[in-house]
Amino acid sequence: MGKGLLIVIVGFAASFGILAQGKNRRYVESVDRMVDRFGSYAAMNASASGAYMALNQLYLDPTWRAGFASLTIGDNIFSVSVQDQDDDAALGPYKLRILSNGGNADAANLADVTIFTRQFQEFAVWAKDTVQSVTSQDSLGNPNADLTIKDAPFMPKIDKTGLVSDASDQSHLVGLDLDIDIGGTHFHPSSGFPNNTFYYDSTASPKVPNVIHVNGDLHIRDDRVVYGIYVVEGDVLLNENAEVRGVLYLPNPSSRVYNRENASSQVWGGIVTWGEVDGDGYPIYVRHRPQFMQALVSNYASNNPPLRVLSWK
Repeated sequence: MGKGLLIVIVGFAASFGILAQGKNRRYVESVDRMVDRFGSYAAMNASASGAYMALNQLYLDPTWRAGFASLTIGDNIFSVSVQDQDDDAALGPYKLRILSNGGNADAANLADVTIFTRQFQEFAVWAKDTVQSVTSQDSLGNPNADLTIKDAPFMPKIDKTGLVSDASDQSHLVGLDLDIDIGGTHFHPSSGFPNNTFYYDSTASPKVPNVIHVNGDLHIRDDRVVYGIYVVEGDVLLNENAEVRGVLYLPNPSSRVYNRENASSQVWGGIVTWGEVDGDGYPIYVRHRPQFMQALVSNYASNNPPLRVLSWK
């Protein structure tokens, strides 16, 4: 009896010892996994911190390219480099890539961030869709293809409600049920509309631009010149030698700006559209006028950041 009990006790002790050893091993492995995970998180946070620091530097100085070398955060080290089109032609003139390498004794991480460094008002044409048969020009009339953005990587925040409200206050609401030189489904403004100048009130400080809301299509006939910021829900047709001295804003993806006549047409100011711009064989010349675009921004689009993150990997 005594010998049998001793065998049972030894057996239980061995069993419990094996169980305890297995439990301890699992505990150690769990701690190791936790340490590895903590190291990975710490490395990720270090690389993200480097990227945020680079974004801040670029916000303060868009020409900054120096990067950071071997900075420390606790037990982590990170380094940052900034690439432009000189390093990678695919970036083009308005994108930068931030590469932030962070790591520690247990893990490493790379933050790869692509940003857009300009704002929409710096361009003659900003289109979410395609652009063809369009010649963009600087304010002096020199052709500059870099002033056209097609297939835009983002669309700016523009206060359409504020635009329509101001158009109403100025009695510039144009609907297809209103008799203001409407032909078919098009609004045909007379030459000089609405007051032969871009500004509704040029004596105010700041100056107040004309705002016209067209609840349909806008059709500028041959040789006519119109002024102001046009918010067009439909299409914009520019006949030969038609001229807009202001800004065309088309907030709907189905809209387009086009020319189908026998000569070119012009926009002196800028075009911002969710749709396409198509000269259809007879080009549309768009000359950038910074003061007209800035009037749109300062009154109706002031909440757009100077830098945009396009991707973060």
